[in-house]
Amino acid sequence: MPQYPVPQFIESEGKITALLTYRQFFIMVGAGAICFALFFFTPFMVFLIGSFFSLSIFAIIAFYKVNNMSIITVILQAIGFFIGKKSYTWSKKEATYPMDVTQKPEAKEAPKTPPMHVQARPSKLKNIQTLVDTKK
Repeated sequence: MPQYPVPQFIESEGKITALLTYRQFFIMVGAGAICFALFFFTPFMVFLIGSFFSLSIFAIIAFYKVNNMSIITVILQAIGFFIGKKSYTWSKKEATYPMDVTQKPEAKEAPKTPPMHVQARPSKLKNIQTLVDTKK
């Protein structure tokens, strides 16, 4: 059975230079095209203000990442979350031990017997299990 080379780094973007990837380069080319159109078809003050805002927005889109995701992906996922249907399902989890650690046992009337001098101490293992289960 022949073996074929498997690509190793398929999630990294191709780079034009050390600083720009292809996606970033073409986003900035688009911003430059918008600035070029503004220069020829609008008054100079509109060109300056429009160029500043368009270059700022396009630079944020091209270079800013949130949790290693592009800002466009984050915005689209946020819109999908706010618009999309939400389904909340709750189900009670069954306890692995018979009594809930946070609740104290109900007080029962103890039978009247003479007091004993020797009392058993609570198990350290049970205390550790309680700490682990409650994550304190």
